[in-house]
Amino acid sequence: MIEITLDDRVVQLPEHLTIQKYQEMQKKIEMFKENSIKLLSFYMDIDEFELKDLPVSDVEFIQQYITERYTNINSQQVPMVFEFNGVEYGLETDWSKFPWGAWIDLEVLSQENIIDNIHHIMAILYRPIESKKDTKYNLTKYKSKDVEVRKQLFKELPVQYWLGVSNFFFHLSILLIENTKSSLLWKMKWNRLLMKGWEHLPRCLRKRLPLDSILIGLSPSQKKISQSLNI
Repeated sequence: MIEITLDDRVVQLPEHLTIQKYQEMQKKIEMFKENSIKLLSFYMDIDEFELKDLPVSDVEFIQQYITERYTNINSQQVPMVFEFNGVEYGLETDWSKFPWGAWIDLEVLSQENIIDNIHHIMAILYRPIESKKDTKYNLTKYKSKDVEVRKQLFKELPVQYWLGVSNFFFHLSILLIENTKSSLLWKMKWNRLLMKGWEHLPRCLRKRLPLDSILIGLSPSQKKISQSLNI
């Protein structure tokens, strides 16, 4: 944390851009691209008019600080381990250890607005380290209740960790979509067989067994994938 004296008060600039701040910034990114004053005001959380009254040297120093801390991030380096609020977290790289609920959550989150869900995704991908030796580590057991707590904590996580692991997540999303597509095709094939069998039933039985009651429904994410793939 760095403190900057502006007239009669001190403004604190955080060392990192948090996930929550990044999410807020993305909602207004087009406006910020066209107006550097609004962007700087957003970063510093001070009024635009107060910002305009600052000496040039102060503004240049702040801009340099923000550039070094917030924009010069190596997005190609995947953070396998990081420490946050005194707890060391590790990335789950063995996808077979994800329980059913984690796959369902990731499937839904990958089909919705990913930016709004970054903190939730990170809470699924990372868990506290239980034991560690050199570069190898064991994570605590996955628990959905812990994810709910962790995702709130991770709103204050430096966004650089997400930028680093995002490629990993997008590869995971591709796998989720492929699995969903396979399940979708299977359901559609099964539904076609059910429809053919239903059509050959006596009319009295068809009245007692409506078609909608035997067809397999699609999840919201499957419907989205079905529309995007035109299947």
